[in-house]
Amino acid sequence: MNLIENLNSILWVLFGVLSLVEALLRWGIPAYRKNPANAGMVETIDSFWIAMAVALSLKAVWVQPFTIPSGSMEDTLQVGDYILVKKYEYGYSFLNHTPRFLDFHKPQRRDVVVFVFPQDPSKDFIKRCIGTPGDVIELRKADLYVNGQLQVEPYVKHMGTPDLILKEEGPDSVKVNFGPVTIQPGHYFMMGDNRDNSYDSRYWGQLDEQMIKGKAWFIYYHGVGIPDFLALLALVVAAVSTLMMLFDLVVKRSSSPAEAADSKARMDILKNYLFTIVLCCVLAGIIVGVTGLETFKDNCQALKARMFMTIK
Repeated sequence: MNLIENLNSILWVLFGVLSLVEALLRWGIPAYRKNPANAGMVETIDSFWIAMAVALSLKAVWVQPFTIPSGSMEDTLQVGDYILVKKYEYGYSFLNHTPRFLDFHKPQRRDVVVFVFPQDPSKDFIKRCIGTPGDVIELRKADLYVNGQLQVEPYVKHMGTPDLILKEEGPDSVKVNFGPVTIQPGHYFMMGDNRDNSYDSRYWGQLDEQMIKGKAWFIYYHGVGIPDFLALLALVVAAVSTLMMLFDLVVKRSSSPAEAADSKARMDILKNYLFTIVLCCVLAGIIVGVTGLETFKDNCQALKARMFMTIK
């Protein structure tokens, strides 16, 4: 989840810098704040500081964005999906070291959960909850059994047959046969939907509930690559400019004679709209021509299909 995590770090650094500036303006050089000539600059800094404080507070306790870097949860989640995670769903653990508090809900089987990777706290993982405290987990020929009952898992993806995996990895492969193991109190068993390509509880053990960050909520964006993103952005700007130009024409046509008299200013505005529309369309055309129309169409289809998709 590199991109989003880097963005989070940048936001915290900016917030720290703004906090220092705020402290300096309030207690270090209060004369600068009181000077009327600096009112605009001071108001801007105050607004940015408050906005960042609110945004980071919401991120810390309400929802947090993540991006999917690997295929361990395919086809439920794909590489390049940008998701929102409900941090309040399972309550909180202070710095992942205290018992959870305000935990109105416990993770349930089949929940898709984001958590701190136990073997490397600097990384976040996302897997599906397969077992809750007290459950007995077992894999037989790649089929999942919970408390002795075969589970129907329509979300699971396999890269090969059990016989092929046993032939390649040997009879001890945990991709095919595992357990039975009993889930300890306060722990959960996590597995990826892409069962043959997931580093999960079969390898590193049961997940302590203190490491849980939240429940995956929905996909809000799917990465399409920088060129296609720029082409889409240019087309969106062109579309918005067209709507604004049409709106301007209608408003001016229905306005009073005094307001509509300035035809030169009106023509200048329309020229600006037309220039923006043509420029954006040309830029989009060049980008699509370089990257390929079929690639652009495929990426747009993927974006349309996955945006605002609830994670189940």
